[in-house]
This record gives sequence, C-alpha cells and structure tokens, in this order.
Amino acid sequence: MTEIKSNKSCITMPISEVYAYLSVPANYEVLMPSTVRSFIATDDSATLDIQGLGSVVLAITERNEPTNIVMLPQNKVPFKFDLQWHLKSLSENETEVQAVINAELNFMMKMMAEKLLTDFLNVQVHKLSGHLK
Repeated sequence: MTEIKSNKSCITMPISEVYAYLSVPANYEVLMPSTVRSFIATDDSATLDIQGLGSVVLAITERNEPTNIVMLPQNKVPFKFDLQWHLKSLSENETEVQAVINAELNFMMKMMAEKLLTDFLNVQVHKLSGHLK
C-alpha cells in the first residue's frame, strides 16, 4: 500500500466547523483542481470527471467526528484506493488539516501516479485553507 500525503495546513476555525464542511460532498466542488472537468454531488457522494482518468464516484464511507473522514470509490477505477481527511485541533480556533490517499499501486503505476495524486491533494488542501478563513 502506498501512502500519499498532502502538505499540512492550519485553518483558523474550530475543528467542528472544518469537519462539518468536509462532511458535505457538495462542498468539495470549490476544492477541485483544474484537471476535474465536471463535478456532481449527492448527500454522501461526488462524481468527478478527471482529465486523463475518467469518471470517479467517491462516497463518504466513514465519519469519525471530528477527526477523520474516509472516502472510497464506488465505481471501477484503475487501482484500489481511499481518500482520507485527517483533522487535528491545535487550539480552540485552529485546526490542522491533511489529506491522504492510500493506494494499491504497482511500481509502474506509482511512478506515473504519485506526483499527480500528491498535487491533487495539495491543491485541495490549499483551496480549503483559502476558502475557510
């Protein structure tokens, strides 16, 4: 299993508010990088059309309030993975956020996908920090 982590970011909001925001798939639309051509959300899932990869349906499958959200693909994808959001309260009004993908990548897939997935996560965390001020 390959673990791909975003940069950590500090958001000046209570952990409960950051968790509440990330618990709603529709909120992820503003976090998407330019490689996402379309985005459709329901109460528990989001469908992303990612340039070069195709359509991925991600559903929130686990909510561990207020520290962790886990998303899993619901359709056929080139490799098994999960996307997790890790939240850590630094103070009453500061939350550390990090996104992590755990993926089953063979050597060739790892070489091709690791940088793209890291960039994907970093864009989301950066946009989240800018959006939740």
